[in-house]
Amino acid sequence: MQTTIAQPFVGLISRPKLSGIGRHAGVLLPTGHVAHMTPDGQAIVTLTEFAQGRPITYEKEAPLHRHQQIQWHAFQSIGGTSKYDLLNRNCEHYATWLLGEKPQSAQVTAVAALTLIGVLAAMTS
Repeated sequence: MQTTIAQPFVGLISRPKLSGIGRHAGVLLPTGHVAHMTPDGQAIVTLTEFAQGRPITYEKEAPLHRHQQIQWHAFQSIGGTSKYDLLNRNCEHYATWLLGEKPQSAQVTAVAALTLIGVLAAMTS
């Protein structure tokens, strides 16, 4: 008989932004801490500190073989020189990069698409 040990969730998580508009993304690490990007730079905090009293959504689990690499990248990025940039280096960009994916922000992409649709609609009316 083989016993399977459940691994804790490691991967992309989010919570409502403090402003109430959009979601703030982070990566839950194997240690139980959360790596995230703030306007002050990259940070690793407790899950409670990340949540700030708001509900957490577990978005995307990272493959088990990537857990240690994700954690290593997170700790290596702390104190780096990368500055927060809403359009090009925000919390979603940082979280997807930590997961080993192309840095991207679905929220920025959605706003840009809606803006383009609005401009096109205004031009054709």
